[in-house]
Amino acid sequence: MNAKRALAVELLMNYPDWMVAEMVGVRLRTLMRWMRMPDFADALREREKQQARSLFRLARQAALKAAAALCETNGGTAKPDPKVLLETLKLSGAFETPAQDPVDALGEIVNRALAASDEEASDA
Repeated sequence: MNAKRALAVELLMNYPDWMVAEMVGVRLRTLMRWMRMPDFADALREREKQQARSLFRLARQAALKAAAALCETNGGTAKPDPKVLLETLKLSGAFETPAQDPVDALGEIVNRALAASDEEASDA
């Protein structure tokens, strides 16, 4: 795969198709044709999997950091209740292995976040 196509794969992780076409210097039709080519489609799929795995690790780390912050705020001098902390971690999904496609799971998380922000906006 040439450098332009490789760049397009990377850019597609963060930008919409039309913008990637402009950034790479090709027409949108050309980018769409590339996306149907087996080598490009395979590279794009592999890059999406890598990004999904990275995001899953980041989400897990965030859950663990949140648990640490929970311990810190709960504690002071008193020892936190491990059962409460464990249940909180379980509810966060930190121990779950992704049973579904990571990309679908990420979409679900984004939709939940958007729904929560919509609820906050309507409450204000």
